[in-house]
Amino acid sequence: MHMISQSEQRIIDKFWEFFPPVWHRVKAHIRHEATEKFDITVGQFHILRRIRQGADSVSKLADDRHTSRPAISRSVDVLVNKGLVVRTQNPTDRRNVQLSLTAEGQSMMDALFSNTRQWMAEKLAVLGDEEFEAILIAGDALKRAFSEAEKR
Repeated sequence: MHMISQSEQRIIDKFWEFFPPVWHRVKAHIRHEATEKFDITVGQFHILRRIRQGADSVSKLADDRHTSRPAISRSVDVLVNKGLVVRTQNPTDRRNVQLSLTAEGQSMMDALFSNTRQWMAEKLAVLGDEEFEAILIAGDALKRAFSEAEKR
Protein backbone atom coordinates (compact mmCIF):
# COMPACT_ATOMS: atom_id res chain seq x y z
CA MET A 1 0.00 0.00 0.00
CA HIS A 2 1.29 3.45 -1.00
CA MET A 3 2.06 5.80 1.88
CA ILE A 4 0.66 9.27 1.21
CA SER A 5 3.33 11.97 1.38
CA GLN A 6 2.65 15.43 2.77
CA SER A 7 2.85 16.87 -0.75
CA GLU A 8 0.33 14.32 -2.04
CA GLN A 9 -1.96 15.08 0.90
CA ARG A 10 -1.79 18.82 0.16
CA ILE A 11 -2.62 18.18 -3.50
CA ILE A 12 -5.53 15.91 -2.59
CA ASP A 13 -6.87 18.44 -0.08
CA LYS A 14 -6.52 21.28 -2.61
CA PHE A 15 -8.26 19.18 -5.28
CA TRP A 16 -11.28 18.62 -3.02
CA GLU A 17 -11.25 22.30 -2.09
CA PHE A 18 -11.45 23.58 -5.68
CA PHE A 19 -12.74 20.88 -8.01
CA PRO A 20 -16.26 20.17 -6.68
CA PRO A 21 -17.23 23.87 -6.37
CA VAL A 22 -15.84 24.71 -9.83
CA TRP A 23 -17.53 21.70 -11.43
CA HIS A 24 -20.78 22.52 -9.60
CA ARG A 25 -20.74 26.07 -11.03
CA VAL A 26 -20.01 24.81 -14.56
CA LYS A 27 -22.79 22.20 -14.33
CA ALA A 28 -25.21 24.81 -12.98
CA HIS A 29 -24.38 27.10 -15.88
CA ILE A 30 -24.89 24.31 -18.42
CA ARG A 31 -28.15 23.32 -16.71
CA HIS A 32 -29.38 26.92 -16.94
CA GLU A 33 -28.33 27.27 -20.58
CA ALA A 34 -29.85 23.92 -21.56
CA THR A 35 -33.16 24.33 -19.77
CA GLU A 36 -33.78 28.06 -20.04
CA LYS A 37 -32.36 28.89 -23.45
CA PHE A 38 -32.63 25.61 -25.33
CA ASP A 39 -35.51 23.79 -23.62
CA ILE A 40 -33.65 20.52 -23.05
CA THR A 41 -32.86 18.65 -19.86
CA VAL A 42 -29.33 18.10 -18.62
CA GLY A 43 -29.73 14.39 -19.48
CA GLN A 44 -30.73 15.29 -23.02
CA PHE A 45 -27.75 17.64 -23.21
CA HIS A 46 -25.42 14.79 -22.25
CA ILE A 47 -26.95 12.54 -24.90
CA LEU A 48 -26.52 15.24 -27.54
CA ARG A 49 -22.95 15.85 -26.38
CA ARG A 50 -22.07 12.15 -26.65
CA ILE A 51 -23.69 11.86 -30.10
CA ARG A 52 -21.65 14.89 -31.15
CA GLN A 53 -18.53 13.10 -29.86
CA GLY A 54 -19.29 9.98 -31.90
CA ALA A 55 -21.57 7.75 -29.81
CA ASP A 56 -23.88 6.78 -32.66
CA SER A 57 -26.16 4.15 -31.17
CA VAL A 58 -28.52 3.68 -28.25
CA SER A 59 -26.29 0.85 -27.01
CA LYS A 60 -23.18 3.05 -26.92
CA LEU A 61 -25.09 5.83 -25.17
CA ALA A 62 -26.52 3.41 -22.61
CA ASP A 63 -23.05 2.02 -21.90
CA ASP A 64 -21.56 5.53 -21.62
CA ARG A 65 -24.30 6.79 -19.29
CA HIS A 66 -24.57 3.51 -17.33
CA THR A 67 -28.29 3.57 -18.10
CA SER A 68 -30.70 1.09 -19.61
CA ARG A 69 -31.24 1.01 -23.35
CA PRO A 70 -35.01 1.64 -22.97
CA ALA A 71 -34.34 4.77 -20.89
CA ILE A 72 -31.87 6.11 -23.47
CA SER A 73 -34.23 5.18 -26.28
CA ARG A 74 -37.03 7.21 -24.66
CA SER A 75 -34.72 10.22 -24.33
CA VAL A 76 -33.62 9.84 -27.94
CA ASP A 77 -37.31 9.71 -28.98
CA VAL A 78 -37.80 13.12 -27.36
CA LEU A 79 -34.73 14.52 -29.12
CA VAL A 80 -35.93 13.12 -32.46
CA ASN A 81 -39.35 14.71 -31.91
CA LYS A 82 -37.64 18.04 -31.12
CA GLY A 83 -35.78 17.79 -34.44
CA LEU A 84 -32.35 17.60 -32.80
CA VAL A 85 -31.44 13.97 -33.59
CA VAL A 86 -32.10 11.75 -36.56
CA ARG A 87 -32.12 7.96 -36.66
CA THR A 88 -30.74 6.27 -39.77
CA GLN A 89 -31.16 2.57 -40.43
CA ASN A 90 -28.17 0.72 -41.76
CA PRO A 91 -29.26 -0.59 -45.19
CA THR A 92 -27.27 -3.81 -44.77
CA ASP A 93 -28.35 -4.48 -41.18
CA ARG A 94 -31.80 -3.11 -40.34
CA ARG A 95 -31.24 -3.83 -36.63
CA ASN A 96 -28.41 -1.29 -36.60
CA VAL A 97 -29.83 2.22 -36.21
CA GLN A 98 -27.33 5.05 -36.17
CA LEU A 99 -27.90 8.35 -34.40
CA SER A 100 -26.66 11.73 -35.53
CA LEU A 101 -27.37 15.34 -34.81
CA THR A 102 -29.56 17.26 -37.22
CA ALA A 103 -28.37 20.66 -38.46
CA GLU A 104 -30.60 22.20 -35.78
CA GLY A 105 -29.10 19.90 -33.11
CA GLN A 106 -25.56 20.73 -34.23
CA SER A 107 -26.35 24.45 -34.27
CA MET A 108 -27.88 24.28 -30.79
CA MET A 109 -24.87 22.44 -29.37
CA ASP A 110 -22.49 24.92 -31.05
CA ALA A 111 -24.41 27.78 -29.42
CA LEU A 112 -24.51 26.07 -26.01
CA PHE A 113 -20.77 25.37 -26.07
CA SER A 114 -20.02 28.88 -27.33
CA ASN A 115 -22.13 30.42 -24.54
CA THR A 116 -20.39 28.22 -21.97
CA ARG A 117 -16.91 29.06 -23.30
CA GLN A 118 -17.78 32.77 -23.14
CA TRP A 119 -19.07 32.42 -19.57
CA MET A 120 -15.92 30.53 -18.55
CA ALA A 121 -13.68 33.12 -20.24
CA GLU A 122 -15.40 35.84 -18.21
CA LYS A 123 -14.71 33.89 -15.01
CA LEU A 124 -11.06 33.33 -15.99
CA ALA A 125 -10.49 36.98 -16.94
CA VAL A 126 -9.48 37.80 -13.34
CA LEU A 127 -6.41 35.55 -13.65
CA GLY A 128 -3.00 36.59 -14.87
CA ASP A 129 -0.75 34.93 -17.44
CA GLU A 130 1.27 33.08 -14.79
CA GLU A 131 -1.93 31.67 -13.27
CA PHE A 132 -3.14 30.57 -16.72
CA GLU A 133 0.14 28.73 -17.28
CA ALA A 134 -0.02 27.14 -13.81
CA ILE A 135 -3.56 25.88 -14.51
CA LEU A 136 -2.52 24.43 -17.87
CA ILE A 137 0.45 22.66 -16.31
CA ALA A 138 -1.63 21.38 -13.38
CA GLY A 139 -4.39 20.21 -15.73
CA ASP A 140 -1.92 18.27 -17.86
CA ALA A 141 -0.35 16.74 -14.75
CA LEU A 142 -3.73 15.66 -13.33
CA LYS A 143 -4.79 14.22 -16.67
CA ARG A 144 -1.54 12.25 -16.90
CA ALA A 145 -1.74 11.03 -13.28
CA PHE A 146 -5.29 9.78 -13.65
CA SER A 147 -4.68 8.31 -17.11
CA GLU A 148 -1.71 6.36 -15.77
CA ALA A 149 -3.74 5.32 -12.71
CA GLU A 150 -6.32 3.74 -15.05
CA LYS A 151 -3.57 1.61 -16.60
CA ARG A 152 -2.57 0.15 -13.23
